[in-house]
Amino acid sequence: MTADTTWHAGHTLLRAYVEGRLDAVLGASLERHLDGCPACRADIRPLVDPPLLDQSWSGLRTAVESPPPPWLVRLARRLGLPESTGVLLAATASLRTAWLSSAFVALGFAVAATLLRGDVLWPFLLVAPLIPVLGVAAAYGPSEDPFEALAVTAPYGRTRLILVRSLAVLVTSVPGACLLGLAVPGPAWVAVAWLGPALTMLPLVLALASWVGPRLAGAVMALVWCGVVLGSVRRLPATWPVEATQQLTYLALATAAVAVLLVRSRRTRRIGAVL
Repeated sequence: MTADTTWHAGHTLLRAYVEGRLDAVLGASLERHLDGCPACRADIRPLVDPPLLDQSWSGLRTAVESPPPPWLVRLARRLGLPESTGVLLAATASLRTAWLSSAFVALGFAVAATLLRGDVLWPFLLVAPLIPVLGVAAAYGPSEDPFEALAVTAPYGRTRLILVRSLAVLVTSVPGACLLGLAVPGPAWVAVAWLGPALTMLPLVLALASWVGPRLAGAVMALVWCGVVLGSVRRLPATWPVEATQQLTYLALATAAVAVLLVRSRRTRRIGAVL
C-alpha cells in the first residue's frame, strides 16, 4: 500500500512539522505522506538545518546499533571492573529475580518456623547455608542457554569465570540471609556462623561438579547437609552444626575441596567442560 500523493503539504504545514508544532496524529499522518511523496520531501529539505539533521541521524544510528548496556555492566564500569566482568554478572542465572525471590521466601519460612518454636534453630541452619550453594549450582544454566554459550567461550581463564559467578551469588544472597539470621533466637553469632558450612560446601560443589555436573552436585550437597542438621536435632545442642569444633572440620574439608578443584582443572580441564 502506497501513501496518498494526490495532495502536497504546504510550506506552513511543513514548517510546523519541522518546528515540532504539530500534534501526534497530524504529525504521524504527515510522516506517512512524506514516506511516499518525493515532491514534499524535496520541499521540506530546505527547512531542515543540515548539520542538525546529520546529528539527529547519527544519534539515532548510535542508539540502534549500540543500545544501552545492562545496569550490571554500567555498575561494573563505575567500580572500575572490566566490561567483560559486567557482562558475565548480567548473564549469571543466579541473579534472576525468580531464583532470588524463591530463595528468600524459603529462608523467610525457615526463620518464621524458628521464631514460632522459640527453642529450635534447625530450620534456619538447614536452609541458610544451602542458599548460596544451590545458587552457585543454579548459576550454570543448560548448555543450550545462549548466555551459557557466551560464558563458556569467554576470553579469560576458567578460574576467573568460576570466581566471578560464585561471588555474584554470595553478594546477592549472603547479606539478606545474615540480616534475617539476627532475628532467630539463640546466640547472636549464629547469624553469621552458618557461613562456615556454606563457604565449605561451595568448593565441594564445584569439585564434585567436575564429575557429575553442577545440578547433581548441588542436590547431593543439599542431601548431605540435611543429614548433618536433622541428624543432630534430637541428641545434640541446637547450635551443634555451626559450633567451633565443626567449623574446624568445615575448614579442613574446604581446603581439601580446593586442592581437588585445582588438580582437576589442571589435569583434565573437566571443570571448564562441565561448568
